[in-house]
Amino acid sequence: MKKSHKFWMAACVFGTFAATARELKAADLYPVVIDGRFGFIDKAGKLQIPATYDEARLFSEGLAAAQQDNLWGFIDPEGRWAIKTQYEGADDFSEGLAKVHKKKGLMGKTCGFIDPKGSLVIDYAFSDAGRFKNGLARVEKDKKWGFIDKTGKIVIEPQFNEAADFADGLACVKAGGEWRGHYGYIDAKGKMAINPTFEASESFNEGLASFKRDGKCGFIDTKGKVVIEPQFDGAWGLSHGRACVKVGGKLGFIDKAGKMVVNPIYENAKAFNEGLAAVQVDGKWGYIGTDGTTMIPPTYDEAGDFQQGLAQVKTHGDLCWIGKDGKVVWSPTTK
Repeated sequence: MKKSHKFWMAACVFGTFAATARELKAADLYPVVIDGRFGFIDKAGKLQIPATYDEARLFSEGLAAAQQDNLWGFIDPEGRWAIKTQYEGADDFSEGLAKVHKKKGLMGKTCGFIDPKGSLVIDYAFSDAGRFKNGLARVEKDKKWGFIDKTGKIVIEPQFNEAADFADGLACVKAGGEWRGHYGYIDAKGKMAINPTFEASESFNEGLASFKRDGKCGFIDTKGKVVIEPQFDGAWGLSHGRACVKVGGKLGFIDKAGKMVVNPIYENAKAFNEGLAAVQVDGKWGYIGTDGTTMIPPTYDEAGDFQQGLAQVKTHGDLCWIGKDGKVVWSPTTK
């Protein structure tokens, strides 16, 4: 018994080490398109996984969803099929599980969840679902949203018209009944923690969430207290201590106290990620720092978030990867 126990412990340790190593390697891989097929490069722009897939997404928890012959599966950082293609659709892994779906009828679908070995651990029972956050995932059944745990057990009955993933211990939901059409927040037990009195609201991030009331947007804390009065034409979640807001048709950024730290001069903007935010000026996209300093001039047709030091941009119809210095790491013309 002792020998078996030691072997089991060693196997667990090795398995954890292998998973960690796989995730570390996967974190430095980025999808690229070559002649209409998807492959992966490393941070230096060197092709590591040949472009053989119909479609592919970024790695999450050591695996990447990839499509071949109209079916989805998951590959490992070596480009091998870790989970063979068998799904009509697949989401990224989150907290050890990934949503997959298959067709149901002519237009519908049914969703379940798999583990990293490809085992179906939560059966196909939902018309839609989100990702696991804080141990819970939102699911849709009979056109209502509720939440399940990692065993697939419904812990919050489907009853909401809309629901977002949990964040900071709360989930934004759109209520019915006397609160019909309004948004509030529930806790992990399904209890209404912040009454649904908002015309619109977003998930919490860094302790604050944006809300809309009487046509103007502000921010509340996790207790439901208004900490930034509704005064903006639009407002989005915090990241790096900055929240994007809309004033007079232009976008800028405020800090957690509501102070404007980046003047509203942009036509469009995205949240800060890895210290940089994509912003649009005169139809072109570039990147700024948290103090509003232009870090990468606006020269791109489109711009994505930075991921592990690289960001995907579109210029002259080509999808490229750039570093934080603005230098092109990979483009379709890269040798």
